[in-house]
Amino acid sequence: MQKPQRMHFWERGNHFMKIGQTVIAVALLGAVTDCSIIFDPQSNQCHVDADCAKFGGHPTCEAGVCVDTGLGPEGCFGSTPTTQTEYLNACSTSKCVKFDNCDRLGMNCNGATTPLPQTVDPSNPVIPPLVNPVNAPVVNCAPAGVNVIYLFGAADFAPLLQAVQPSLSANNPPYRAVFQGSSSCNGVTSVFDSTKRLMKDPPPPAASGGWAFYFDDNGNQVNCNLDTAGNTIDIGISDLYAQTCSPAFVPGATVGEYLGPVVPFVLSVPSTSKEDSISVEAAHMIFGSGGKAPTGLKDAAPWTDPTSFSVRNSGAASTVLTALLAEVPRAKFWGIDRLSTDNLRDSLLAATNVASSIGILSIDYNDKNRGNLKALYLQSKGQLCGYQPDSSPTTYDKTNVRDGHYPLWGYVHFFTPLTGGSPSPAANAMITRFNVPRLEQSLLDKLIAASLTPSCAMKVGRTTEMGDFSSRTGFECGCYFDFKTKNKTSCQTCKVSEDCPSDRSACNYGYCEAR
Repeated sequence: MQKPQRMHFWERGNHFMKIGQTVIAVALLGAVTDCSIIFDPQSNQCHVDADCAKFGGHPTCEAGVCVDTGLGPEGCFGSTPTTQTEYLNACSTSKCVKFDNCDRLGMNCNGATTPLPQTVDPSNPVIPPLVNPVNAPVVNCAPAGVNVIYLFGAADFAPLLQAVQPSLSANNPPYRAVFQGSSSCNGVTSVFDSTKRLMKDPPPPAASGGWAFYFDDNGNQVNCNLDTAGNTIDIGISDLYAQTCSPAFVPGATVGEYLGPVVPFVLSVPSTSKEDSISVEAAHMIFGSGGKAPTGLKDAAPWTDPTSFSVRNSGAASTVLTALLAEVPRAKFWGIDRLSTDNLRDSLLAATNVASSIGILSIDYNDKNRGNLKALYLQSKGQLCGYQPDSSPTTYDKTNVRDGHYPLWGYVHFFTPLTGGSPSPAANAMITRFNVPRLEQSLLDKLIAASLTPSCAMKVGRTTEMGDFSSRTGFECGCYFDFKTKNKTSCQTCKVSEDCPSDRSACNYGYCEAR
């Protein structure tokens, strides 16, 4: 991580002030008539970090001088986190923006905790046509002689599919991955319920979208026609655990589950919106009662027009994860189901009521449109201030996802039928790209470029949907991830493990890692 800018403190009387980057301690003479200050480099301002606590913030003692580390916010947790609250409030150099629940919502004032208001059954408008109509395809998904993997489920899977297709094309034998977007839970159901294991072309009108597609050798998305009778699904794609969709769906001898990278989700608004941050309490009111507050509280202004809320259905990960975080029944979510992630993005981009427009997007779709959309700083319950997935609005480092400051994310899950405990050859060609500790470097590069976070770059992990964080163990690639997203890293370079020190003895992707 980049070393924070150093700021040194000096004291005058009972007041403490900061001066820039000159490494000096300042002693003020007890009696001076000309107000002069003597600069004494040998003056011991501190002996241990605790001596610097009087300056506020989180300065450290270096060579007798109190140095500002740039860590925040005020009151943050300064040790190694072990609980969810400690992870959310761990000291960080990332930018954070507070959402004042008391001022904005009339909640949590004067240190008290206000119970979340009851949700209200939604009165959502009719789903409008797609913002950008889709023409019917003119090519088949599976020409003769082509090995195809059929995938079905989470509608935001396209960036990952585009990333992995070159590796599939280089496979022996080569494969083409054909995907049809729906929702995470539909992807799960398509594998666990054998009666729903066919993917078919959408019914008319053609402009409604929902076509299957693949990526050609140039990385272009090509919509295509499935077989008239439909095609058997090899892999169900989900950003959710199977049991989040149904307690009956338990992976085992007949259905295998394999994890892919982490997908963060953001509460996104048009870039011209005046809003920068949002709290879980505000999200509860927006998606649980259309932004309207009960008596005694304030509306979640400016988000009070449900026709400006762009969401997905109750089986989509964006809805399910936000519902869990904001404590809103996912089947009673306020807003317009925009049918697909592409159309949700397009709806936000075309919004005319900018002030009250808000949507839930996977980060890859938001990142590709940062000039016209912005992710709100998200402040979780009990969190001192809100964070974006990245350390700042101009970076792509996913720092706050990786270290536990940003909670709204899920893993990509691959579900596939098993025969004799093994997936089909077609499913196996896809799964083996991800079911290994060390990904192909070319695939890793493409995942990073697609704003996805490989598990090896994560410092925290989860074992349940939106569950508490714990320290992640296993193969690491955080140094390489930092280099690719920041163009710099403090990690030592290496060619073999013997180049690395004993405490970081693994040479992974050219950098010394702990594991």
